[in-house]
Amino acid sequence: MVGSLKGGASVRKYGSVVVVLMAIGAFALGSCSSGDGDSAASSTTDKPTTTVSREAAASATDVAAVCDQANPGQDLHGCDLTNADLTYRDLTGANLTGANLTGAHLENATLTDADLTDATLTGATLTGLRSGGIIGTPTVLPSGYQITSGYLIGAGVNLTGTNLTDFNLTGVNLSGADLHNANLTTLNFTDAILTGADLGGTTLSGVIWSNTTCPNGVVQSTECPRTARG
Repeated sequence: MVGSLKGGASVRKYGSVVVVLMAIGAFALGSCSSGDGDSAASSTTDKPTTTVSREAAASATDVAAVCDQANPGQDLHGCDLTNADLTYRDLTGANLTGANLTGAHLENATLTDADLTDATLTGATLTGLRSGGIIGTPTVLPSGYQITSGYLIGAGVNLTGTNLTDFNLTGVNLSGADLHNANLTTLNFTDAILTGADLGGTTLSGVIWSNTTCPNGVVQSTECPRTARG
């Protein structure tokens, strides 16, 4: 009888151990399954973020592509064209509202009928630039430049053949500007600087000359010679 009890006790003892081990194994398996589920859920949650990032990148690429075109009539509003090389570009009728043209190279470019509302042109190079019919007012223009009746006025600009009748250009610096064949009837050149400007073929009827620096560098209050050569 004693032997039977001991044997039964042993069986119960070992059986209990087995049950405990099985319980531990089941718990461990359940934890692993739960961890995998969490990982899967986490992975699923991360996917939309990745998709959004790709869409944003694609959108940014599209905007950059549009801003890089810079063609006549192009919608370039808000574009970052900092230090862009726009030399000889025809931007007739382009929408440059709010565009950043800081340091842009606009030598011999055309901005006729362009919309420059709130555009920034700090430090932009405008030598040889053609304009007329410009819409709006930029937030910042290069030092010494202004927009008068739709024309961008300043040193080195191209005003060939333009009609500037009755314009008040008092104190304006037009050094090196090309005014060839322009109509300057009754224009006011008081204190204006025309050093190196080309006035060949211009109509000068009724022009006001007062303390004007002529193309040849001479300051006078009578009609200036047409070119730097006199």
